[in-house]
Amino acid sequence: MPLVNPFRRRRAGLLAAGAAALVVAIVATVALTASPAVAAIWETLPGTPTCNCVLKNGKDNTYRAVFGYTSNASVPGTIPAGPNNRLEVTSGSTPSALGLVTTEFEPGAHPATFATDWISKDTTVVWRVGGKTASGYWNQSSCGSDVMLPAGGNGAGPLVALLLAGLVALFVLWRKRRKAA
Repeated sequence: MPLVNPFRRRRAGLLAAGAAALVVAIVATVALTASPAVAAIWETLPGTPTCNCVLKNGKDNTYRAVFGYTSNASVPGTIPAGPNNRLEVTSGSTPSALGLVTTEFEPGAHPATFATDWISKDTTVVWRVGGKTASGYWNQSSCGSDVMLPAGGNGAGPLVALLLAGLVALFVLWRKRRKAA
């Protein structure tokens, strides 16, 4: 039986472990970012949208309106973003790009499902969803520590971390190979 260089054996083991970690990370990313099937597309919201509170930034007189909803339905549903589910500026100077709205609605009370971007103090923002409205404005109560804000981002965090880990692993392998030569 021929002898195998220990470096090659170790490198093969590292590559196998790296490949296994890559497969696990990809499967986890797909599983974590996949959304569950929603039962129905609704035209009206069987419940009430709310503006729970606002986060105020006194330094530049801006705020973020925090919206949620209560659904009286017994099954989940969806109202796609668009004319029947949108944010509007009714007064003030903030541009109309205010952030993403909730599109999937589960039964029960769900405070703080989304928040607007930072908007000016003189702006009133309205969430129009399923024929109902909720308004956010500067003078509303501030969010307390009991309000959990929705996570930001686009869901690509695990994939970016995976790519960075792969680049680090490639760099380590390249460096070890260079030292061995």
